[in-house]
Amino acid sequence: MWNNTSIIHDEVLSHRLGLIPFNVDARMLDEWDLDDPDEAPTDRNTVVFRLAVSCQKPPRKGKEDAEMDEDVSDVDDDDMAGNRSELVAAAAQAAASAHQPVQYPHDRPYTKHVYSRDLVWVPQGDQEERFRDLNIGPIHGDILIAKLRPGQAIELEAHGRRGIGKDHAKYSPVATASYRLMPKIEILEPVYDELADEMAHLYEPGVFDVVPTKSKQDPKGTSRKLKLVNPYACTMSRNYQRNPQLAKSIRMSRIPDHFIFSVESVGMYKPGVLVAEALRVLKAKCQKVMDLADQRAVKMEVDA
Repeated sequence: MWNNTSIIHDEVLSHRLGLIPFNVDARMLDEWDLDDPDEAPTDRNTVVFRLAVSCQKPPRKGKEDAEMDEDVSDVDDDDMAGNRSELVAAAAQAAASAHQPVQYPHDRPYTKHVYSRDLVWVPQGDQEERFRDLNIGPIHGDILIAKLRPGQAIELEAHGRRGIGKDHAKYSPVATASYRLMPKIEILEPVYDELADEMAHLYEPGVFDVVPTKSKQDPKGTSRKLKLVNPYACTMSRNYQRNPQLAKSIRMSRIPDHFIFSVESVGMYKPGVLVAEALRVLKAKCQKVMDLADQRAVKMEVDA
């Protein structure tokens, strides 16, 4: 970091930069050896970004602007009274639009916003050829890094390397990962008419559907009945059990060996890629445990 005259300390600025996700495939970079004190950044394990921004002083008012200010200041009370109706109309219009979000100008004269899109990738070695199919840069260009006032500037060089979430949370490409068991829903007794509408549209929307009664087994006088269409969307709510008839007709449980995983990505990897890489790492760990067990067994036989 060569220059930082903003109000953000160097450590805080570095932390904010480290949390920005970049469109870089970490699998194309060599792993950084943390145990090797002689490890140095190269074009094989590091990508380089530069940030050079500054906020210039606002332009001074011209002669025409100054004359306009003088004209406004010379307006007397009579002129203001004559234009009172226009002021009332303008005030009413402003009050009507007060609930609307404020639209700020893109180029503020006194404050410069520094965004992640201001980071420029600087290819090292043969990276330009290796990463020609990738648009190296931040995933989201509208991440606010800092705000500068006139005369302030930031000039730095950031090095990105490969890592894992165990070392620091900034390396984790997953925002939220969760799982649940697949719901199992059984209709023990047919549900008709008003109760079917109540179950399908009030308690569990999207899980059930209401279909016309066509079977001869349906009681006379009924026009529609409940049908299970999508157990995946069930939230396992028990509110339907407040109705004794529904509680007797519907049973909800979970399938113990059917898991539904939800993975949300924040980086350049798709959720499917993350799951595949996670399985690959898990397989490698299992293989390592098996190898250690085999070595232990061989050692015990030799000792015996």
